[in-house]
Amino acid sequence: MKKYFISFIVILFLSAPVQAKDSCGTVLCMAGMLQGVGVVSECKGFVQDYFDIILFNSHGGISLNKTFKARGKFLGKCTSAGSWPDMINSKYGRQLGF
Repeated sequence: MKKYFISFIVILFLSAPVQAKDSCGTVLCMAGMLQGVGVVSECKGFVQDYFDIILFNSHGGISLNKTFKARGKFLGKCTSAGSWPDMINSKYGRQLGF
């Protein structure tokens, strides 16, 4: 038992910290996409965070409606973004990639 506890402590200290996705950075980068700028190199990670949100239905297939809602909820976490999250999600919310 002591061996497992020590292993757990070692793994705990060696594991990398999990970083939350930045919804405001995503809104900023995707607002540029919406305006026709495209994806600049500094924004690739932020845009990928958005498109990585994919939800599935009970049969294992992709649910575009659930995905749309989850992506909208993610963008909505940026409270200072005004109407940008709704505009972005309306255009890209049901797309599976960029």
